[in-house]
Amino acid sequence: KGFDNFYRLKRQLGDPGKGLQWHHIVEQSQIKSNRAGFAPKQIHSIGNFVALPSGAESIHAKISSMYSSVHPYTEGKILRDWLATKSFEEQFKFGIKQLEKFSTMSLEHGKWVFKPFD
Repeated sequence: KGFDNFYRLKRQLGDPGKGLQWHHIVEQSQIKSNRAGFAPKQIHSIGNFVALPSGAESIHAKISSMYSSVHPYTEGKILRDWLATKSFEEQFKFGIKQLEKFSTMSLEHGKWVFKPFD
């Protein structure tokens, strides 16, 4: 199920839990016309979200930092700009792959569950 905006989706999902923050697997910035131009309902969908540990030095902070950086494979572009040339499915697979560097990911009752490695 998709929503017109992040606020409505968060109301549906509820509180992510203590020390957690909702995270878009395909970034919210990809709605912009100067990026991928995806529909808000595609980005703000339950299947594109996972609750991640948040705060300084958290997994969420590390992933956000990675998306703001240039990498050898991004052709000199910031990662989120490089991803803007990819389909939603490619971006989604890429996002899951990044999350799996820190955890196991499972789909439970239509929602992604992040289980950090010990």
